[in-house]
Amino acid sequence: MVGRLPSMAQKATGKLTHTVALRVVQTIAPRVDYPLNIMDERGIIIASSDPKRLGNPHPDALRALSENRTIVTAQADPVSGQLPGVNVPLYADGVVQGVVGVTGAPQEVASLAQLISLTVQLLLTQHEEHVRSTVRATQISDMLSGLVSGSASDEALAEQLEQLGLSAPWSLSLLLDEDGPEQYEAALTINNARWVLSSGPIEDPASARAILGPPRTQPSDLLVDAENLRTLGAVPALVPAAGLRELWNEDMALSAARAPEAYCRSLARRTAQISAEHAFTLLALAASSTQSEAIARLTVHRNTLIQRMDRIKQVTGSDPRVPGELMALLSSIYARVRLGEMHIFQYSKQLKYGLRPIGLVEESP
Repeated sequence: MVGRLPSMAQKATGKLTHTVALRVVQTIAPRVDYPLNIMDERGIIIASSDPKRLGNPHPDALRALSENRTIVTAQADPVSGQLPGVNVPLYADGVVQGVVGVTGAPQEVASLAQLISLTVQLLLTQHEEHVRSTVRATQISDMLSGLVSGSASDEALAEQLEQLGLSAPWSLSLLLDEDGPEQYEAALTINNARWVLSSGPIEDPASARAILGPPRTQPSDLLVDAENLRTLGAVPALVPAAGLRELWNEDMALSAARAPEAYCRSLARRTAQISAEHAFTLLALAASSTQSEAIARLTVHRNTLIQRMDRIKQVTGSDPRVPGELMALLSSIYARVRLGEMHIFQYSKQLKYGLRPIGLVEESP
């Protein structure tokens, strides 16, 4: 079960730490001729060019914090031991985090103190951005891990989506064999499969076999999509290449992926003698509303399509012109893919058999 995630406001970001202060002092102190101190939000010295001062309160730093302004001390105070210098408040996200103090004549050290203060603030900002980025990456990973493993709930997923600022509609997709650079913010790679959750549809990854989820407005629908993708991802042969996705039938693929192996073997017998060429013909017929549309997809002459349909009927005993028998033939084809007897959803096969998406300029037969 994926629990409640801490919000960004609950994370300590941009806080002045002893580590950051010490790094600044160790880097800058050897390069300047003035004593340097960094105090935390309580006015306690947490880093100094004089190690003996560590842990002691700094009077001018306390004033700088309480008055929220730069404190300039022109004269030494023999009673308190306070030396001349400049103490500049440190800010991160508009909040005072500490004080930078440089000892020396104010006219000599004022600019240096301001410069060091800006340097520390820059480090705090960088640290804050890094922490926020890390927190967000962890939140994304937790959310997708819940979807992939099936441990997510509607309530938890809705809360995670809101915290991440991912607005509906959402789509959940599964990409295989994509070796390009990481280009998705909400993505998780497991066993060479990349799960991608996006606000709206993702750009079609033409270089990968993929299942691109439809837009969803309810987290519960994403949970159903995740279950289906887990099922299909377990049988990579059923995941189509880009040029074949319009011929691919998700319901058929899911049925084949979920069916017992013995039942798939029974279904596969119907098309045991069918070639890959004829299998693509069946896919094109099922994805087309007319034979003319199937011809355009297959880039064949009408007589060629008729000859193929006749041959399929002769070999299988089922007529692909009859919708019910065409569906039975398709179920058998998907069962053969599920059993590893066919590999028709690879892009190389599409090129071999001349398939192309509808909408491209037709060639003369």
